[in-house]
Amino acid sequence: MNRLLFISLVLLAGFFFTQCQDTCGGSYSSPGRLIGISGIHTETRPLRSNQPSSHIDSIGIQMVVDFIFAQQEVKWSLINTAYACSPPPEPRYDASQYIDSIKVFSKPNYGSLSEITTLLSYEQSMDLSDFNSSQERGMLESYGFFQLKEKPIVATDYTFFFYYYKDGVITDSSFTQKYFISN
Repeated sequence: MNRLLFISLVLLAGFFFTQCQDTCGGSYSSPGRLIGISGIHTETRPLRSNQPSSHIDSIGIQMVVDFIFAQQEVKWSLINTAYACSPPPEPRYDASQYIDSIKVFSKPNYGSLSEITTLLSYEQSMDLSDFNSSQERGMLESYGFFQLKEKPIVATDYTFFFYYYKDGVITDSSFTQKYFISN
């Protein structure tokens, strides 16, 4: 009888310790509190899945932001809840809290000057010059495209240099690979 009671207690204790600790399908389990940006990468890419073209309507400059998160406290459990639950969609993070202006230059000169900040829009909805002046401070997501609004003066290979500022101080910079753009 004591053996049967002992085995029952062990099985009952094991049942309680292996239960899922959270509700499935609940809020997204984020990697932690967002505390900064570790790096920003840019690359000139075709916008559509069809044949790559050198025309400005079919190319964009992709921006990818790598964020830094604070370490999250992990609750102890015998069975990881990730095996039992499917996560909801990942939340959207806003990089504009760490970037208040962006300056962009080209080499060789894209227009009459090397600075082309006024010639770019972000996701076809926000002019970069409006973002810099706080007139239209939209959300800069962790992944997005800049589009050129005008054709270049000369058809050649261009490299674009991005400088990201917060309160007048450069927080990061990046550049694209050379990409041929026709006029």
